Amino acid sequence: MARVFPPVRSESRIPEKMLLELYSLENAAHEITSTINVSSHWTRVLTKAPWAPNQDVSVRSVPGNLYSRALVVYCKPLPDRSFSIGLRLLHPTELWPALSKASASPQPH
Repeated sequence: MARVFPPVRSESRIPEKMLLELYSLENAAHEITSTINVSSHWTRVLTKAPWAPNQDVSVRSVPGNLYSRALVVYCKPLPDRSFSIGLRLLHPTELWPALSKASASPQPH
């Protein structure tokens, strides 16, 4: 079965710029990045380097109290040589849900 890109969103995201630290224990990759949009279980960030789909990462707000393990869902190269990364938050702290709004219907990425 063909994989649909981008995946269909299951919850609404809000535009929110904040700094995040991404860290992978799998390959010791580390990067400070910024979000494009966020929800209680998903976020899209801009990175300078590519991150592999299905890569397990730690996500922490800088500064702040937001933390989660996450899974890289997609990594899309952009014209300016940066990357758009979709992250599924696996175990978000209690404050992540406060960033999202209820969605009337799922939307494409």
